[in-house]
Amino acid sequence: MNNIDGRRLSGAITEEIRFAAIKLWHDGMNPTNLARQYGTPRKTVYEWIDRYNQDGWDGLKTRTGKAGPKPKLSSEQQQLKVLLRTRTPIDYGYQTALWTCQIIAALIEKTFQVEYVPGGVRKLLKRLGAR
Repeated sequence: MNNIDGRRLSGAITEEIRFAAIKLWHDGMNPTNLARQYGTPRKTVYEWIDRYNQDGWDGLKTRTGKAGPKPKLSSEQQQLKVLLRTRTPIDYGYQTALWTCQIIAALIEKTFQVEYVPGGVRKLLKRLGAR
């Protein structure tokens, strides 16, 4: 199984690999040999062992859902998309009709009292489908 790119394997297959590796670990195989056998970094094997020690077999199951920080704006505040589509920066006192990430960040802070950096605004717009 050496040199398999785990990012290209389905969740079900990687789950089976984790279960098999922990069974071998229970049988006495050390993490270094497990890493070699499954073509994964030793650190990953230790993470599997930690997950197993914390949550048992359930800890090795494929995690669903998106990772990452929770959105800063509540669902009510997601009206931002409507504001961006129905108004222009001129309506808010800017000298341009084009939305920029800096202007949107200022609008979010003024309207919702939530701070965003321009990079965060780009991600927010993508998530809202407003880009």
